[in-house]
Amino acid sequence: MRHGLPERQVLSGHALRNANLRRRSLERSQSAPPLAAAIVHIRAELLGLTRIELCRQSDISRGTLRDMELGVHKPTRRTMQKFLDFCTEKKVGGSVLEEVRRLYAGGGETLLEFIADLELRAGSPRELARRTGISVATLWEYRRGNFPLPLPLLRRMCEVVGADCRQGEELWRDFESRRLRERGYPPALAELQVLCQREGLAERHLLERGLSYSAARKMRYLELPPWQKVEEIARVVCRDQTELRKLQQLWHESTPRQPSGPDPFGRRVQQLRRQGGLSRRELADLFDIGGKKPARIIKHIEEDGFYSAQAYPAGIVALLTDSDAERAKLAHLWSERRGKFHRRRRPETRIELRLKREWYGFSLADMEPILGYSSAEYQRLERGVTPLLDSAYQRILEAIDKAGRRRVQSLLAYRDEQAQRRRAWMHPTTVAEMVELLAEREGGIIPLARVLRQANIGGLWPARLRAIAQGKFLPPWQALEKMAETCGINDTTAVRVDWAERCRQQLQKQYQSPLSVEIRFVIAEVSPTLRDFSKRLGFNYSVLVRDLQRIDRDEPIAWFHVERILRAAQLPANDDRCKEIRALWSTAGERTQQAGYPPRRKACPSFNGGGNGNLPANTMSGIR
Repeated sequence: MRHGLPERQVLSGHALRNANLRRRSLERSQSAPPLAAAIVHIRAELLGLTRIELCRQSDISRGTLRDMELGVHKPTRRTMQKFLDFCTEKKVGGSVLEEVRRLYAGGGETLLEFIADLELRAGSPRELARRTGISVATLWEYRRGNFPLPLPLLRRMCEVVGADCRQGEELWRDFESRRLRERGYPPALAELQVLCQREGLAERHLLERGLSYSAARKMRYLELPPWQKVEEIARVVCRDQTELRKLQQLWHESTPRQPSGPDPFGRRVQQLRRQGGLSRRELADLFDIGGKKPARIIKHIEEDGFYSAQAYPAGIVALLTDSDAERAKLAHLWSERRGKFHRRRRPETRIELRLKREWYGFSLADMEPILGYSSAEYQRLERGVTPLLDSAYQRILEAIDKAGRRRVQSLLAYRDEQAQRRRAWMHPTTVAEMVELLAEREGGIIPLARVLRQANIGGLWPARLRAIAQGKFLPPWQALEKMAETCGINDTTAVRVDWAERCRQQLQKQYQSPLSVEIRFVIAEVSPTLRDFSKRLGFNYSVLVRDLQRIDRDEPIAWFHVERILRAAQLPANDDRCKEIRALWSTAGERTQQAGYPPRRKACPSFNGGGNGNLPANTMSGIR
């Protein structure tokens, strides 16, 4: 057979013309690309068809077949699939068709060539995407290596087209390992990452299986934790001892090339914090970090290089040092290490934009008031999806830096305000403010109550302290004085003035007599209760109560009753307040007449020396 016909057969007419056409096609194919030559060989040598005959039988246009055979362009997968289906129907050998597939999709030596072969087997990329359950655009990204291909999806692709998945898994493993190394992963970490992806384990799954958070944070920054911290995870993801030993050997070989010790940025931050005498809790409170243990965030920043948008790096640096050179050095250390973290992203990501935004702790939502971009628009810019001019790139960096500096200045102003507030407990102005500031200093009402209880100051339990801070209760001055002395407040002048004003207001609401208000105020200044004040007098507590009740009603009372109270309160006779009280006592009768109180009855003659000495029953209430 030659050109599809017996060699000794004599041809004439159309048969001879067709034979010559096939012969010339084979001669031209010798200088054509391999795929075009293979197609011509199948059509002219094995099938014995001319170009137009094959087009009529296979439903492939003449122009398309001509371009395929001349190597003008690579045929589409649909066209190639039509050609292969036709050849299979005509009983062309499987080895020949497999060679055509190899020439079309590649040798299958890489993952991308393997995916192209799967598309060819499915008939078209659209058909493979439809069977797999993904979009054509996503498949396009996978085939060009822009997206990392999940291994379960690759297995699904092989399943829907009936291909052997073992070769695909090996190619996938080599491709993923090479991709991770190109992005800066250490070889050992890249191998561990590939093994975890093969088993379908994300970082959260590793944490559930015993990986420590500190080890996970080091791995995020492309650093290798000690082998002992990942050995348990390695036993889970390795399928046999050979894989485990190979990973362990690779880990030990890569460890000496890793930086030793803690993060330089965090170590320097810790040194500056200690030099400034700041605790981690104080630094965390400046950023309003909530939660049960806010100081833990600062601990992770210092020890593991943890990034926090709340305790953003520019703010920490500004709080700890005023030196521009020191700030620039810390910014360089942070950017260098944080850049390793972002190497895990897509290569086209504009890392400098990301680092500038994170340096000042801005989120994507913060970009709209700063730049005018919505979160989605700025995210596309940052990821490199949207093209960006160099001039626009620089303007964005300048705008973020300008807004960040304003944020840092606000933080420093807040620090100064908090520092003044922390010192405000030394000079309170009101009773409620004193309790509130002391409670804030001690960390709450309950800790303050505990301090007062340890100092043997009674009557100030947490509920009462809370009422004092809210202005609902006014304690005796002696209790406030002891509280101030215990807590180290030296200047209580303003607090005493406030206490005096509030005490007078309460007494004025309770008693109508100005004389009663002044005398009870004098007593309140030196004793917490009337019973306690009665100990200063030489008579019984009930006598004091009786005298005060008569004074409350502005009833005539001898001056010595008032004088002994003032003497017990240690108020000098030449004091202005004592003179004022004497004046109020002398005008008590006039106030009684103006107020319309019933006049006091005189005692009957028998009480003064005659009769039986009994008082009328209706006068007892007036002499109480």
